[in-house]
Amino acid sequence: MKLCCALLIVLVFPLASATAQDDETKCCCTTYDTSVCLSKIHDGVEVQLDTTYKAVLEIAKGYTPEDVENFKDAQQKWLVFRDAACKAEYGLWGKGSGGPNAHAMCIIRITRGRIADLKVFREK
Repeated sequence: MKLCCALLIVLVFPLASATAQDDETKCCCTTYDTSVCLSKIHDGVEVQLDTTYKAVLEIAKGYTPEDVENFKDAQQKWLVFRDAACKAEYGLWGKGSGGPNAHAMCIIRITRGRIADLKVFREK
């Protein structure tokens, strides 16, 4: 039974992750078209992050006020990290036309990772 569950996890989670990331691969053609497409995905991911964060914050209220403040502080620091990491990734494009889209993809990728991390807390 454990082997069956382990195989299911190994097979299903990568597919779920790949499906989410397929949204970005559907953005194509001109730089402008890609930018518009990524902007829509970015907006959706930001809504997911906000919703998930608020759900975990509600759960955290069942703990000490210090725990809630630590959680809020961690989120603020994570936002600073994400923005700095994606700014650095953008810089690697040498101010080329692909930079803004690389930046958007970075924000989407790292934000999806944070959403997954927050969902672990929500399930506890």
